[in-house]
Amino acid sequence: MAIVTPGQYAGTSFAAIDGKGRIAVPSQFRNNVPLIADGQRVLWVGFHEKLPCLVAYGQDQYDRLNGEIERERETARSRNLDFDEDVEFKKRFSYTEPYTLDDSGRFLPSFTHRDRVGDAGATAFVGSGRRFEIWWLPTLAECAEADPVLQRLAASWDATKGKGRK
Repeated sequence: MAIVTPGQYAGTSFAAIDGKGRIAVPSQFRNNVPLIADGQRVLWVGFHEKLPCLVAYGQDQYDRLNGEIERERETARSRNLDFDEDVEFKKRFSYTEPYTLDDSGRFLPSFTHRDRVGDAGATAFVGSGRRFEIWWLPTLAECAEADPVLQRLAASWDATKGKGRK
């Protein structure tokens, strides 16, 4: 039985990108994306701050990050400091988009996000607490900053189980 903890992501999984370019979020991550009011799972996806991969999280994390901006603004005001809300919002959300997952837990990345995951092949998912990373396997293989264990696991998975278009 899988443990469902909304908004918390752990573990590593792999998935092929389907023939239409959609990415299926593995159940261990998808099940932890909180449902919104209409019963849908909305996944917010953006660029990682330092690594050449995507990061993804649910509405709860998006709301938390927005709340941080509000608190930082109020703190700056109370200390009579300058605060540029637009700059802070851009830092967190410039390349972030919401995707409603379909019944199979898939989403079709936009043109912007395909810059990081391509439209064929396979992806690695890495849980990192309140969010998870989505790596395109060719980028992961070439990234000097990537975890070498993840690189080895991804290469092994791709060689034996990867069924995505090449």
